[in-house]
Amino acid sequence: MLAEGFLDEVRGLRERADLHAELPAVRAVGYRQLWCYLAGECRLETAVAAGIAATRQLAKRQLTWLRREPDVENVPMPPTVEWAVQRLQRHGVPER
Repeated sequence: MLAEGFLDEVRGLRERADLHAELPAVRAVGYRQLWCYLAGECRLETAVAAGIAATRQLAKRQLTWLRREPDVENVPMPPTVEWAVQRLQRHGVPER
């Protein structure tokens, strides 16, 4: 994300007078860490490491939540037509 200009994106957001560090969108994973870096609160390496750790923690929480959902099923990437037809048939949608 950094190679694609994420730091510049956050820098541009920090320049906006209507945004501040307490907004939920600014506290999102990645944004929060780079915002702190740009505020001079930490080094870039520290912000990147914190962003990676926060991303990993978020992914773990999401997986935990998904495992508890009874109707969640894995979708192959990319989904195949055969997979879609089988899924539709399982759920009672007739073929055309």
